Amino acid sequence: MKTALITGASSGIGKELAIAHAQKGGDLVIVARRKEALENLKFALQDQYGIHVEVITQDLSEKDAAQKVFEQIIEKKIKIDYLINNAGFGDNVLFEDSSPVRNNNMLQLNITALTDFCHLFVQHWIAHSFQGKIMNVASTAAFQGVPYFAVYSATKAYVLSLSEALSLELKSNNITCTALCPGPTKTEFAKNSNMNPAFTENKMLPSAAAVANYGYKKMMRGQTVAIPGIFNKAGTTSGKFFPRKMTAYVAGQVMKKANDL
Repeated sequence: MKTALITGASSGIGKELAIAHAQKGGDLVIVARRKEALENLKFALQDQYGIHVEVITQDLSEKDAAQKVFEQIIEKKIKIDYLINNAGFGDNVLFEDSSPVRNNNMLQLNITALTDFCHLFVQHWIAHSFQGKIMNVASTAAFQGVPYFAVYSATKAYVLSLSEALSLELKSNNITCTALCPGPTKTEFAKNSNMNPAFTENKMLPSAAAVANYGYKKMMRGQTVAIPGIFNKAGTTSGKFFPRKMTAYVAGQVMKKANDL
């Protein structure tokens, strides 16, 4: 039985990834700030699938957050087989109007905590000759700069680049790394990122469950980059045919409309 650590598991894609893993009979360690939401998910999954779920309440935008979570896992002697770095947020705002505090929290969560988790578990797995799988949730925003979403798109470009490098670097250690790059999805992300909630209420958008199930399958196969949806795939390859400045402009117009900027 494999155990997955999932960050940002209280809602959206993270929650659905927890469900996908539970459906396979796997145990879980779920991490987020909202204890009540995690506890509700824990009891629901344990009752329905007969698995064990460990809850760790932690704000991953705090300094040394990954280290704190890692120490709890080691103390409880839990062997993690799959590391899923899902937690993250954005900010749909003009860069000049953005909050330095919010920007730094975004960098801490989207980049630093994710990197620390990868480093801690890769070292641990290699030291003990363990196999492992990593999924880092990036975004289609990783493929070009996105005006009005500048810091977020930059963080996700980092996540994509790191994941591609680790996929190759860790191959000889039997550790895979997958970057899941979803586009707009029906989740709380828009609300948490100062976007008009209507932006993710479009009936044509995929559900969080659809994205999570797609990503989980690709992680299990060890695929390096996973982009759900034909339109998302087309959008991420447009940089091969058009100047980056043009693709950035188009992406920026979408984000401008998302918050009437």
